[in-house]
Amino acid sequence: MLPRWSAHGENFATIMYQPKNFSDIAEPFADLSYRERQVVSLVCDGLSNKEIAERLGITEGTIKIHLHSVYEQLGVRSRIELMIAMSGRSKLAPD
Repeated sequence: MLPRWSAHGENFATIMYQPKNFSDIAEPFADLSYRERQVVSLVCDGLSNKEIAERLGITEGTIKIHLHSVYEQLGVRSRIELMIAMSGRSKLAPD
C-alpha cells in the first residue's frame, strides 16, 4: 500500500490534481501545424511515440519534439491531459 502524503488535511493526489477547463482549446488548436495535428490524432488513437514515428516515417525524437510543442501551445502537461482535451472532437487530421 502506498503511503498517503498529506498537507493541511489533503492527500497528495488531491493536491496534484488541478482540473483544467479545456472548453477554450479550439483557438490554440487551430495554431498547430499540420504535422502536430497528425501527431495529436495518432496519440488520441492510442499509438505510442514509436508507432507514430513509424506511421509518419520520422524519428521518435521528432515525435517528442512535436508533442512538447503541442503541450506548450495547448497548455497540457501529459498525453492523458491531451487526450482529455481532445475528447469529443471530430477527426483531427487525415490519415
